[in-house]
Amino acid sequence: MLDAMTDQSDHSLIDFTPPEPPQVWLVAYINAPQAAADAPWKNRLLSRLLGLLRPGFQHVLAVSPLRNGDWLVCNPGSLHLGLTVAPRCHVLEPLREGVAAGGIRCQAVIAERPSAWQLRGLFTCANVIAHLVGVPARPFLTPYALYRRIEAMHGARRTDAEASL
Repeated sequence: MLDAMTDQSDHSLIDFTPPEPPQVWLVAYINAPQAAADAPWKNRLLSRLLGLLRPGFQHVLAVSPLRNGDWLVCNPGSLHLGLTVAPRCHVLEPLREGVAAGGIRCQAVIAERPSAWQLRGLFTCANVIAHLVGVPARPFLTPYALYRRIEAMHGARRTDAEASL
């Protein structure tokens, strides 16, 4: 078991066949919803802290098409990691509407495996999505910093996702 953990090959601790072709993710940046006045104090505090982040970049999630037409949704929240399969219409329509209204910004990223082990830092939405799509990131990452990092990457790794919605 220790050999499997220290092995630098392309293997997981559990052997399985990765999806082919490379997995494309739409990374979506949004504002976080405001906590209700009667919400627990921790939720209200988190809401205020997120309000300090750049508008439009207070939360990030990612979606990826599956072969059967459904979409895999990864929505890392403060309470849990939301991972779900949803019908295409439940994913693309809200994204299209949000982009058209100016409330959502999207990037398309082809997931890659990092070349070396990386310290990922805190369990924030930005760190989870960076890890998911293989974007090198610092331990303390905001959604806007992730957006800039993806924008700065080689042109083959990013596309104009909003135009394709």
